Amino acid sequence: MRVLQAEASAARAQASWLVTIDPWLSLGYDPRRLGAWLARSARSGGVFVVRTGVRVDGIVVVQPDVLLGAFIALVAARPEAAGKGVGRALVDFVAARTFVGRRWLYVSSDTRNRAAAAFYRKLGFTRVGRLPDLVRVGRTEILWRLGRPAAAS
Repeated sequence: MRVLQAEASAARAQASWLVTIDPWLSLGYDPRRLGAWLARSARSGGVFVVRTGVRVDGIVVVQPDVLLGAFIALVAARPEAAGKGVGRALVDFVAARTFVGRRWLYVSSDTRNRAAAAFYRKLGFTRVGRLPDLVRVGRTEILWRLGRPAAAS
């Protein structure tokens, strides 16, 4: 599975399917605004995708230089690609890039998103805090952190 840096137009196009799945669906995201943010993030070099042929099966948005590390602002796999390693490939890719010079990788998930919590635990992330009203008033995010692996001896 190959992870590629996304161009702004390709990143923008992913908003159309992202807003049809949770948590973006239940949070009421507007596809135009999400698409504009994805395009801006891609222009700054922070969007990566997994492609199967011409279709994008997964996307990750990374914000560098956050608390001695990087922050995954968004990671998603198309429903038809779920369970096929797309999310893991994206997170592993970001982790490898981050740990070249940084200590931590962070991500957050809505407290209602049990599947995300299980996914991050499975990848070795540790819950480090709660962030009320971060994404929407009345909703709480869990902050997860993954540390750089110890060097092999």
